Parts: sequence; structure tokens; C-alpha cells
Amino acid sequence: MHILYLDDDPRMESTLRRIVRRYGHAFTFCTSLQTCKTAVTVAPPDLLLLDLGLGQDNGLDLIEWLAAAAPQVPVAFLSGYGDDMLDTAQRIAKARGITVRGLVSKALLTSDLQPLLNPQLTAPSPELTPPALPLPPVSAPTPALDAALLAERLRAGALEPYYQPIISLVDGRPCGVEVLARLHLTDDHILEAREFIPLAETANLIDTLTLDLFQKIIAQREQLAPLELSFLSVNLSQFTIEQPSAIELVQLLVTGLHGYCRVQIEITETWMRHDRHVLRDFAARVQLMGAFLAIDDFGTGYASLRNLAELPFNFLKIDLSFVSEMFDSMKAMTVLMAVIGFGQRLGLKLIAEGVETEAQRDLLFRAGLDLAQGHLFGIPCDFDTFEKVCKRSQNCEEFNTMSHHTL
Repeated sequence: MHILYLDDDPRMESTLRRIVRRYGHAFTFCTSLQTCKTAVTVAPPDLLLLDLGLGQDNGLDLIEWLAAAAPQVPVAFLSGYGDDMLDTAQRIAKARGITVRGLVSKALLTSDLQPLLNPQLTAPSPELTPPALPLPPVSAPTPALDAALLAERLRAGALEPYYQPIISLVDGRPCGVEVLARLHLTDDHILEAREFIPLAETANLIDTLTLDLFQKIIAQREQLAPLELSFLSVNLSQFTIEQPSAIELVQLLVTGLHGYCRVQIEITETWMRHDRHVLRDFAARVQLMGAFLAIDDFGTGYASLRNLAELPFNFLKIDLSFVSEMFDSMKAMTVLMAVIGFGQRLGLKLIAEGVETEAQRDLLFRAGLDLAQGHLFGIPCDFDTFEKVCKRSQNCEEFNTMSHHTL
């Protein structure tokens, strides 16, 4: 492996050369941006070690250049500025399409570099390389969605509820479900909610869509009963909440699922910066009719602590961005732990979104979380598939025993 290192301090050359050669790698040392750019152009390295502080220049200038000239070159940042600067630099590089292999503190140089320089850790295993997938067959172009087509598809019954399990981290069983809207645009093309909900809002179709979705959920209540779910969660659009019909829609779902499971209404944190009086009235009425209230995507919006203190939330859903970055960024891990502690002190039930690995699951359980959802447990799917997932977990004693002990 060829390692290229950029640092304006020539005293670092001998130290790095000794460490790198210990692992049998080739090593080139540069002290200026220009010489580094030339070296990358002539012979792109397998790894670029980049010091962020370069006197009058800085390592971020090279990132801008790499993004345009050599985005395939992976980078590892070195810095004496501390974890905050390394974390910020990593985010800047990733946003520009640069692969970041690691963050190295100069105070922990030898230990931080070791996993980057060990070929067994950096080289991909051939047996893990996925086989090349065949090219998909050429199909007819998908029609562009507009208000008229959306209205037509809704009249045709093309809206379908998709179900994603919310799992108990104690025993691995689904104890709740989030229902997400999907639209069959064509026979082989299904749109996610983010692809048509904004259009439904601006085209004055959101109440029609929400009513259709709730009626289809209620129609499946007999199938929901054997799954023994504690709650079923739905998202409400800001536009819906602002309308007088919002309470009627929620009451329809609550009444329709009475005796089967509780209803939970999710409100995104970003919406909480809008009219608090409207939201307060809606939240109180929802609670009085027996539904739960959850704040969704917590940590990504602009909600004040006053809103959390005033509004009767039962659940707090931690945004997936904190979960996905928990092992990549010490700052993200610190914020995640602070959010967990904050929610627990408020007496809220916490749900972690975007859980994709067992390591994430285990850490969240140790931190005191009871509930989680994400691809590790199941992706949003049609009801038949969701039913099979639930029944499989209910009947698999080995899975639940293993889950309990490994957590």
C-alpha cells in the first residue's frame, strides 16, 4: 500500500515513516499543498494522511481540490486540534464525496494509525465482495407525478399502508408498528411518502389521502389482533394538523382500532416551531381521546425545551442520524447519550430510529432504551410480509432467548 502524508512539520516525517514501514508500506511525505497535489496527480496513493493545520494553508483546502480532481483517493485526518475539529473535517469531506478511513489524534498517533495501516483491516476480503448483479431489464418510462395523476391514483385505490416493526430491545419482539404511506404509481413502481406527500399538501389532497390510509388500516384490524401489538403509529402532516378535520381523522382511527391496539400520533420536531397554540390544542385533544403522542426525528429540528415541557408527549423518537454516526463520531455519541438521558429524565419512552447493526442495538440497550426500529429488525413492507415477521419472532424462542442474553 502506498501512503502519502501531508504535514508542514518536517519533524513528523521520520516518525511516520518508521510507523508506516513497520507494516511494509511505501511512504511519501509532502510539506506543502502544491507538492501533495502533484504527488496525487502523478501516482494516486492508496491512503492520504492529511494534517489539518498547515500554517497559512489548511487541510480543508486540499479536500476541496480532491473532491474535484481525485475523489477516489481515501483520506485519514490527523490533527492536534482535538476531536471536535476532526469530527467536523470528516463531515465536510463526506459531504463532498470523499471516503474517510479514519481520524487520528497526534497525541495517540501510534494506536490510532494501527488499524489504518494493518492490511488485514483495510483490505476488503475477496469472499465478501458481492457478485456483480445483472442489469435490470429496460422498462417503460415512469410517468411524472402531478396533482391530476395523484388524484387519479388515489381514486383508483393505489395508496397502500406499509408497516415497519418497532421492537422491544428486551426480548426482540415487535411491540409496535409505524405505518407509512406508499403509492403504486405503476404496477412495478411504488413511491415512498416523501415523493408524493408534499404534492398532496399543495394540491389540497392530504386529507383525502390521510382518510384513505386510515380506512385501510382499520380494514386490517382483524389481522392485526393476533399480533398483540401495543400501539400503531402514524405520521400526520403539518397541513392536516392545522385543519379542523384533524381531530375527526384521529378519532376515526382511534375508534376503529379500539380494542386492538393504541394509536400513536407522530409529530416531527421541525413542525414544533410553528403555531404552538394550535399544536397545544391538538395534542391535548389527542391525549384525551386515548392516543399516544410522539415527537419524531428528535434532534434535527428547532423545538424549544419549552415545547417539550408544555406539550403532553409520551414518546421521543431519536433521529436516525445520531444512531448511524454513533461509532464514527465521538461528538455524535456524546449528543446521543445526552438525548437519551434527557428523555429519560422527562419520563418519556424512547425509540431509536435507523438501527442497522447489532452493535448499535446492544449499545442502545445498555444505555437504557426499550424500543428501536430500523433495517436490523425489518424494513417497511406490505401487511402480509409484516405479519410473517411478527409471527416468526413470536414463535422463535431461540431468537428471543439469544436476543435477551446478547443484549
